[in-house]
Amino acid sequence: MQVQIAKDFNISIVKSLKVIGCFAGISIIVGTLTLTFVTSRPQSLPIRYKLIRNNHTFYLEYATSLTQIKKGLKYRSHLERDRGMLFNLGREVKNAGFWMYKVKIPLDIIFLYQGSVTKVVHNALPCPQQPCLIYTAPVATHVLELPSGSAKLTNIKISEKLNFSEQQ
Repeated sequence: MQVQIAKDFNISIVKSLKVIGCFAGISIIVGTLTLTFVTSRPQSLPIRYKLIRNNHTFYLEYATSLTQIKKGLKYRSHLERDRGMLFNLGREVKNAGFWMYKVKIPLDIIFLYQGSVTKVVHNALPCPQQPCLIYTAPVATHVLELPSGSAKLTNIKISEKLNFSEQQ
């Protein structure tokens, strides 16, 4: 009798572990898919600044946190001609570098030090997989990304001061 109870108990445990294992496996798969979906979605930050340059106005999202800066314009399939993103690096960064990994659209990358342009990268191309070219500037406190062709269209050049106004 005790042998039968022990056997039934062991069978119950094995069945329970199989059910728990299935739920755990499904939970891991669903969790992984959810995490992948959330991390591969484009971010949309509020428009905080405006740049008016040579009769062209750009409305700029403002990235300040490390998470926002790392994600930047990744995963976007389109960027309006009058939009862009301004990155606040939070401090002076020597040999500041940006890349186009997982960015789907070509961009102009403008490195700024206290508002003055230190480097302009025209038509930085998307890079779907590594290795990707890293675009660097000698020094930067901010980086501005605009749709490709915008820097030439508005005649942005090294040493020029760009003035941003806060958007109400």
